[in-house]
Amino acid sequence: MEQALAADDARLQKRAELSIRVTQMADRTYNKQCGRCDWELVARDMDMPLIECLRLFDPSLSTVPVRSLPNITNWLADDISTLKSLVLEHFGVVTADEWILVSVYMNVEQADCYMANNTRAYQRMTPGMYKEITQHRNNGLQWKDIFELYPIFGSVQVLYYAYRQFKKHADFKPKAKPIKWSDADTCRLKELVQTYYKPGNRREVLTQAQMGFPNRSQQSIINKIKQIRCKTSDISQSDMDRVNKLVGAYGKDWERIGQEIDVSPLRVQRIWTRYQQQQKVTLAWTGDELDILRKCIDDGVGMAEASRLIGTKTLSACDAKMRTLKRAGKQQYY
Repeated sequence: MEQALAADDARLQKRAELSIRVTQMADRTYNKQCGRCDWELVARDMDMPLIECLRLFDPSLSTVPVRSLPNITNWLADDISTLKSLVLEHFGVVTADEWILVSVYMNVEQADCYMANNTRAYQRMTPGMYKEITQHRNNGLQWKDIFELYPIFGSVQVLYYAYRQFKKHADFKPKAKPIKWSDADTCRLKELVQTYYKPGNRREVLTQAQMGFPNRSQQSIINKIKQIRCKTSDISQSDMDRVNKLVGAYGKDWERIGQEIDVSPLRVQRIWTRYQQQQKVTLAWTGDELDILRKCIDDGVGMAEASRLIGTKTLSACDAKMRTLKRAGKQQYY
């Protein structure tokens, strides 16, 4: 037991002596210009791994003043490059204890090191910098020349990335909200559609609409025309046949089919639904269908829901049969 304690004491004494030697040597390699000790030189002279030297360093014995760099703009390009390289080469994902070693190597407060390593590039770009760099670019300055004016970013690539990211995240003036269509404007456009629209050719109605609504964008007018046609135009047999053919070619890509036949994707879906319903329609009414229809009458369900529940009868067919059943006032209809 005494031998074990003696061995522990000897080991601790040796480590304390090593700690003093490492700390003194680090102080001798301190470079005031860069604000750091030359830890690579310390590791070579001590013939020890660099990380072990950092662990042995005793800040209470050191005469080197620790730097405080709380703002990212306080960091020089060389400091940032050194910090990133150290973390990447020796640590990867840095633990809480390892941040102490990073702080020793950089001779910077631990919290400041953590902040600098985790700050995104666009957060280092200030509005003033962004305006200045934009002006330099407008004056024809190359990125490599601009980087010499802003070495804090560490490299030309980081500077370019920071500029682009700031532009993306900057709080620019929001886009103006689109002007809503009033009821009066909608009625005027509806009249133009009824007068000038020709199936497969919307050029004439679009020209007339742009003349009538000069404050509207072309896309806004096109969207409104599609909306009006979707609500007002009847679905013809030729419409259903065309959509059926295009569904066979493109699948249920409503956007693409709508572009092919110049209607909105919503109207394409309605045409397809009408076509499918038409294919299911049979003239005769089965007993099950009549039971569903009677239940709809009892529950106060309209013809649209009845047609959906039955699935094989059109709205008009359901409406006619419901009227007949109501007039008959019977529980069963033959």
